[in-house]
Amino acid sequence: MGPRRRTGRAGACVIVVACVSGACAGQRAEPVPVAALSSSPEAAAAFSSIREAWADPDLATPIERRAALERFLSRFPGDGRVPFARVVLALVAMGEGDHATADAQLALTANLPPGSTHDLWTVAAARRLRLHDDPAGALSLLRPLVGKNVDPTVRSVFEDELALAALAMHSDSEDYEAISYMDAWLRSTAEEDKAHALKRVTELVERLPKEVLVGSLQAMRARRTTLGYGVDIERILAARLVQIATTSDDAELARILLDTDPGVISSAGDAGTHLGELATSRRGLNVVQGRTVGLLLPTESPALRDESADVLRGVMWALGMPRGVRSSAPVAATDAGAGDAPAPCSALEPAPDLDEPSPEDGLRLVTRDDAGSADRTEVALDELVGDGAAVVVAGLDGRTAARALQWGEAHSVPVIVLVSPETASSPETASAKSAHGPARVDAGRRGFAFVLGEPRANVLEALGRGAPLLLGSRVAPVVDASEVASYAPEGETSSGFAFGPPVSCDVPAARAGEPRFPLAMWGADRTHAWLVSGSPDCAKDLVGELSGAHARGVVALTLEAADRPERAAGLRVISARAGVVPSVSSNDPRESEVRRFAGALGRAGWWTALGRDAAVLARTALAKLPVDSVSEAAAVAARRTAARDDLESVRARLWTTEAAGWSPDHTMRRTICAVDATSR
Repeated sequence: MGPRRRTGRAGACVIVVACVSGACAGQRAEPVPVAALSSSPEAAAAFSSIREAWADPDLATPIERRAALERFLSRFPGDGRVPFARVVLALVAMGEGDHATADAQLALTANLPPGSTHDLWTVAAARRLRLHDDPAGALSLLRPLVGKNVDPTVRSVFEDELALAALAMHSDSEDYEAISYMDAWLRSTAEEDKAHALKRVTELVERLPKEVLVGSLQAMRARRTTLGYGVDIERILAARLVQIATTSDDAELARILLDTDPGVISSAGDAGTHLGELATSRRGLNVVQGRTVGLLLPTESPALRDESADVLRGVMWALGMPRGVRSSAPVAATDAGAGDAPAPCSALEPAPDLDEPSPEDGLRLVTRDDAGSADRTEVALDELVGDGAAVVVAGLDGRTAARALQWGEAHSVPVIVLVSPETASSPETASAKSAHGPARVDAGRRGFAFVLGEPRANVLEALGRGAPLLLGSRVAPVVDASEVASYAPEGETSSGFAFGPPVSCDVPAARAGEPRFPLAMWGADRTHAWLVSGSPDCAKDLVGELSGAHARGVVALTLEAADRPERAAGLRVISARAGVVPSVSSNDPRESEVRRFAGALGRAGWWTALGRDAAVLARTALAKLPVDSVSEAAAVAARRTAARDDLESVRARLWTTEAAGWSPDHTMRRTICAVDATSR
């Protein structure tokens, strides 16, 4: 809907001094107009001092201005300026929320003769209606004054109240009407008052919704001659939209602004560069390009860089990228001890053999980096679908996983997250987690959300069953750098584990040759239980240092740290196990592919296995999609829905679980057990 043109010229419109009333905090006060002659020099002097105080807001507070008005009315009750002072006092009282006083003063001046003071009373009465949630009534009082030639010294208050009343209607038609009134205000303002008018209109424009601003600006630029809007209002609208686009990373809005005025980049100052980058990005585009998988990774985050690299290795392997990596991969030699690797925690579900990926599949991978910042999650996801992704893989931490799932539901895009979204990932959630246990996500209502990862509570429960000593001891958590903030510094209780202060896997040695981990502190605290959720290398380092110090107790490894490191006789090492992690037995049908992967890209840990499984599921689901691109809304929605439906029904042999497909609630069922490491 385009902007509605003003109903009359407000250039000569009227009425009261807004900031005289004190109702516009922070605005420049206009001089109080002379409504009538004073009855005495003393009254004139008193009113003059009041006018000077209002002209400069720094000279008096609103309370002081009200007191001055009340003194004037008390000292000079018969003065010719009393009606005008009463109306101004009503405006001041409304600014303070004192509606009883405002009503009393308006009642005393209700029968004024035509003139400036009566017009001022009309504005005050309109403001009273607006403040009592009757903007329609306010507009009915103010509209007859539009175009009326009255005292120009009170014009800005009338224009201000007229715009506020129109905005208070909260409808598109009145919003467009308000823009017309503001344009008239700017066009009719004298040069010496222009700065104040521009500032106030800029403030009012911030109340308008983006859609109204866009519609108005587009109409102004398309029909400059017929609509006749001024350059000032156009510049204010454009500046506000630039602000919205750059602060919210709204690429679609940036493209609209550049389409209507390519010169907006140069006029936007420092924001122009950002605006140009937004407009030329793929963010916000609605397209599905063939069989494209989107991958969101925090590769620039130091805390999650290793995990990102492992996930990417698994994804690339599953998609057959780079070409030939699978066909030319040497088969890794069997690891020492692999022959005695335990059987899977549960029998494998039947699953069809997985075909080798080939160029004819038309698979395509696009990636984005959110730098480990949850605030960039939605932006990066927008860019991935702008690049044509039909399925997105994301979520290496609980907070990002939760936001990615919400985004997927809101945009009807299938999203697979690698971490269960209930995992705490910030200090403020850690206390809630310890008090109430891990918060379950309502997976039953996820239409486009799929959770591949495993809730931490399930892993801890499996380790507790395997090593009951963990449940009766103070456990020292040794965690990845990205997890430190999710643990309370003084310790906490979760899933039956009583944790002490966390220690980062990246902790450096105090001096060369000394242990990296705080063995002395643990010895003094009589710590005999440890939980490692960092990498397998972190687990090996910890077990090695504890073994070298002849420590006794139990070291438990989560799936992220899962391994079977050698340990000293007095130390028990128990590792969580799921699927082929931490090792695959020789009679497991997945063993051949795991060994081929190891020969080409190195050992497959938990993160690698998650990446591989997510990509296998996505690749299989996309196999039925056409290879061409679509951008029409209905076609895009149909393909995303088809991808979701096929993803729900995928059956494939996975590395992280014995299951072959999703549970009805779009989570991945898996059995977790615990296995012991070998002794030296």
